[in-house]
Amino acid sequence: MLLSALYEFSQENALFDNVHLQERDLHLLIPINMNGELTQNELLPLYSSDAAGREVLGHKKLLPRFPGENNGGKAYFLAESCLALLGVDKKNGESISFPAQRQRNPAKTFAHFWDRVKIAHDATNLPKLAALLRFKDKYLYVEDETIKHRLPFLETRISPRRGEPEVGVKITGGGWEKLAQLTLSFQVNGDPVFDGRDYDNPLTVYWKKVYTKEAFSDESENGTATVPTGICLVSGATDIPIARSHKPKILGIPGVSSGGYIVSFAKECPAFSSYGFAMGENAPVSEEAAASYALALQALIENENTSLKIGPLRVCFWAKKSGEASSFLARMLRKPDPLHVADFLKSPWAGIDRQAAKLEQFYSVTLCGNAGRIAVRHWMQSTVEAARENFAQWFRDLEITDIPLPSAKKKGRGNRSKDEEITVEQDADKMPPFALYRLACTTVREAKGLRSEVAAQLYQAALEGTAPSVMLVKPILRRLMADLAKFGAGIFMTPIAPNAAIAIRRSGQPSPPPGVSRFALLKLILNRNRKEGDPMIEAKVFETEDKAYNCGRLLAVLAETQAKAHNYKLEGAGVAERYFGTASVSPASVFPLLLRLNRHHLDKIRKSEKYGGHERSIEEGMQAILTLLKPEAQGTAPEFPRHLSLQEQGRFAIGFYQQKAENEQRKQAARTGNQGVAHDDQG
Repeated sequence: MLLSALYEFSQENALFDNVHLQERDLHLLIPINMNGELTQNELLPLYSSDAAGREVLGHKKLLPRFPGENNGGKAYFLAESCLALLGVDKKNGESISFPAQRQRNPAKTFAHFWDRVKIAHDATNLPKLAALLRFKDKYLYVEDETIKHRLPFLETRISPRRGEPEVGVKITGGGWEKLAQLTLSFQVNGDPVFDGRDYDNPLTVYWKKVYTKEAFSDESENGTATVPTGICLVSGATDIPIARSHKPKILGIPGVSSGGYIVSFAKECPAFSSYGFAMGENAPVSEEAAASYALALQALIENENTSLKIGPLRVCFWAKKSGEASSFLARMLRKPDPLHVADFLKSPWAGIDRQAAKLEQFYSVTLCGNAGRIAVRHWMQSTVEAARENFAQWFRDLEITDIPLPSAKKKGRGNRSKDEEITVEQDADKMPPFALYRLACTTVREAKGLRSEVAAQLYQAALEGTAPSVMLVKPILRRLMADLAKFGAGIFMTPIAPNAAIAIRRSGQPSPPPGVSRFALLKLILNRNRKEGDPMIEAKVFETEDKAYNCGRLLAVLAETQAKAHNYKLEGAGVAERYFGTASVSPASVFPLLLRLNRHHLDKIRKSEKYGGHERSIEEGMQAILTLLKPEAQGTAPEFPRHLSLQEQGRFAIGFYQQKAENEQRKQAARTGNQGVAHDDQG
């Protein structure tokens, strides 16, 4: 079904018509005339704008696609590296050896590039190709089994960082560019030697014939091309050439750096064959259908409106008739702006024909690399209506209060140090808290440790309304406790508090997601895996008799009381940093001790000139929480659980977080005199 949907996408967009072309980055043009002579001593740079609007070297061009796998001393047609075009090492500019026998890959690449040009010229007799061959004769030659050159634009410099030679070229305008990662081609009499936009150009027509012949045939043991025929499982066509291997390669999948295939067969592995069939005959797909589904998938991957990279995964999604649904989904998964999310939740069908959405098909495929091949982790076929409704529920389930930075620190620099201001500004520029990739990263110390199954589960939860595994609670809590112990309670804020952010930066550890990301995902997982009798966790502090949740709230009040007793200038680890881990697993072993210590903090507040009198509201708040813990007999001590399960530990953490958020809101309300938000400063 997946291949059929991709084939239909390719047919609707006429992708197979341009199977011989591929969009690649082209960086520099070598300017020559019809005699093969350089028209200037500098190369012509091609520029484009990046996402931030900055001018960068390199421009997307439609260039010849390689027919098969570009490895083992092969070269792209007409656009390649300096090694293939000029015979110089890409890193240090040294000439490559060119032995008559047993050529190595660099020499093979150089020979393959120029052999292609010669064969194309012999077949087409095009003047531009003749100019390229004259250039080679004038400027490149072999001496002492080494390729030499007479190229005035090449210039080797010493790298200021490594102190090693690196080769580059002089470009128009007096600049210099390092050649290591650049793609070069030719300009003949002011025109590029190849223009993929001109489909009727004789060179484009020639390459389409060459590509079709080479890409869609394999050679038998005696060297003859063999093309079996049969019924195509994808298109249903009969008596047509069957693809022995499904080309072209698909690029852009994490874990498969050089590209790979969804369907592949290995001659040396009998397990891939049956009933005497070989290669693609085991699952017959026509050459056109195989190329079409690969081109469709590549087009989806390269379009930011139909694709998203989530750590080790690449997900693609598209609607059968309209691109609006997929582009909306991409925006909301990649950068879910809070205002747009709020508008979407208020009116999820704004601008969309609800009746058409019930009928329009929506597709999604999740891909990852697996031992050099592309693995399909998940395939979904639904309707646009179902996808949008599940997506709206995803954001509703993520909804949770946040702990913002104190209002005084949001306005200008104030009393912040330069380091603090830079940290806050940098954090504000990062990925939004509810971006799917940001949420997935709450389970790991650094992004490179993100597992594909975690990202896949969250993606499915967003589009299909499934429940992510409750076992994800464990890594979320483990990372939370580790960061809390090391960097302090500032990690609960959104963005992360400046003092915590600076400590993280100085430690060299990757910056973790902000607090709202951790607890929004935790809330979603717990609610979607809720058992009978478990509370439905709300977006902010709520009344419940759940002991785990209320123990978390109580710890937040005790931590805030300690901070106030020290005039919010507590040095070293506080109650939260010291006891959060133990209290979340075994409350009964910690809270009696903490309640005794809390008496000293209340006495200190009672004697404080600044906060005297606040102890009464603090005690009232604590008593309200303790009452919910329901002692066994009236007048006895509260009943603290001896042990909390994994899900209860999650509710404990959310209780702590939501109570801390409420405390911060009350403090900010007291500072601004906003009595509509809070009536006291028990904070």
